[in-house]
Formats: sequence, C-alpha cells, structure tokens
Amino acid sequence: MRTFFFSIAAACGLALATLSTGLAHDGMTRAGDIEITHVWARAMLPNQPAGAGYLYVTNTGSEPDSLVGASSPAAGRVEIHAMQVINDVMTMRPVEGGLEIAADTTVKLEPGGLHVMFMDVAEPFKDGDHLQVTLEFERAGNVDVTFPVRKAHGGGHGDH
Repeated sequence: MRTFFFSIAAACGLALATLSTGLAHDGMTRAGDIEITHVWARAMLPNQPAGAGYLYVTNTGSEPDSLVGASSPAAGRVEIHAMQVINDVMTMRPVEGGLEIAADTTVKLEPGGLHVMFMDVAEPFKDGDHLQVTLEFERAGNVDVTFPVRKAHGGGHGDH
C-alpha cells in the first residue's frame, strides 16, 4: 500500500516537473458576471485514468459566485480539486461545497494548485484534442467551455 502512494506521489511530481511555458488559450468565455480565460487540459500518458485541466475564472460582478460542479463526455466524473504539499507529502482532494469566486476577483486553476480533475477517462487526452466541458456556477448557471489539450514541456515557470 505504501508503495502505491509513493508511486502516485512520484507520478504527480513528474507531472509538476514537466510544466509548459506557453499560453494555452487566448479566448474568453463569458456568462453573466463570470469570465473564463486561459483554458487548457494536459495531454495524458497511455492508460492514464485521470487528467487535469486549468483555467482562470474572473467574477466581474458585485456578488460572489461559486463553481459548484463540472461535467464532460470525455470523463466519467469531473471534479474541482486542490493540491497541496503538507510536510513534504502531496495531497489532492476535491473542493467541498464549491469553489467561491469572490466579487471582482480572479481565481486561477493552474498546475500545482486548484485544477479541474477528469476521472474515469476512457481515452487519454492527446495533444491537439479539444474537450467539451460544462462548468456549473451557482449564479451564472451552466457554461460550456472547450479545453484545448496541450502536451507539457519541461523547464518552464508554469503552464500559463
């Protein structure tokens, strides 16, 4: 069991070590007061059952909103996750109760922190693919977003 957790931690460390430097998506999707930019998903290895996606969410309004869910035909389940390193141990957990987007604030879902987690993926994401994802906001409602898939490149300062 311990070997399994070390293997997962090593795989996640490898993923973090291969961050890309390019901007993935220059477009913007808007729904009500919510603006979604910098959208992309990481290409996956063969037989990898889960993948990650990233984006910036800006609330231009005067009231908070929350990202409460997501879905995609590309995955059996989609969740918003937070990744942290505590006492040299990487942990990844779903964000419970929704991710609050305060008024006049941008929340960045990016490698090494908050991210969209695609689970039970039947076909690994390949560079050049485009994933259709529906993000569910408490106030703004459902927002359809296309996640372009990009492969990771080493030596960068992040994937944005």
